Amino acid sequence: MPRRPQDRVTKAVVFDLGGVLIDLHSIDARRELIDDYGMPAERFDRLTRSCFTASHRSITELAMVGRASTSEYLASFARACLRKDMEGLRRNRLSVIGREKPAMFEIAEELRQSGLTCCVLSNTIALHWEKLGSKREYPLLAGIDRIFASHLITRAKPRRNAFSFVEAALKLRMSECLLVDDTPLNVERAQAAGWRAVLFTGGARLRNELETIMP
Repeated sequence: MPRRPQDRVTKAVVFDLGGVLIDLHSIDARRELIDDYGMPAERFDRLTRSCFTASHRSITELAMVGRASTSEYLASFARACLRKDMEGLRRNRLSVIGREKPAMFEIAEELRQSGLTCCVLSNTIALHWEKLGSKREYPLLAGIDRIFASHLITRAKPRRNAFSFVEAALKLRMSECLLVDDTPLNVERAQAAGWRAVLFTGGARLRNELETIMP
C-alpha cells in the first residue's frame, strides 16, 4: 500500500470489529436459539436489534451502552426461550464472536506503517468483551492503536456522540477520521457527522478503495 503523503486529510482509520476485523457467526447462533431453544424468530430480532433508531431500546442496545449487565442481558433471552438453560444461552451468545481475520490486520498494519493511527470503534457488550479480551485468542488486536468499545464509552454507532467521542479522544477533527464498517447505516451516519467512511464488503475491495481515497 503506498505511503501516505504528510498533508493528507485522513489521520486515523477507525475499523469496525465484528464483520470487519473478526468473523461473526450471528446466523448460526440465531438458528440455534430458534430451533433448539424454542425462541420465536420475531422475539429474537427484537432482542438483538442494535440500530438505535427506535425510541424503545432493545436489551442488546442497552447492553451496548453499558446500561444492562450481562445477567440482565442473558435473563432477557432466557425469558423468550422455552428451553431454560442459562449456561447454554451464555455459550450461544459467545459463539457469535469468531476468529481474527489476519488479512485485515495486515491492512491495518500497513496503514500504521504509513503513519496513520488505526483504531477500533465497536458496538459490543460486556459478555463479548470478556472473550475478546483474551490475548491468546485475539493476539492481533494488540497491534491496534486504540480500541473504543461501546459498552465502556457508553456510546454506540450510529449515534453521533460515538463519533464525536472518538474524534475528541484522538484529538482530531471529524474530517480527519475515516470509518471502515460493514453496516450501511453506520457509514451513512459517520459521513453525516463529518467523517469519511467506507462500506466494508471485503479485504480486496477495501485495499482498492483506500488506495483511491489515500493515494
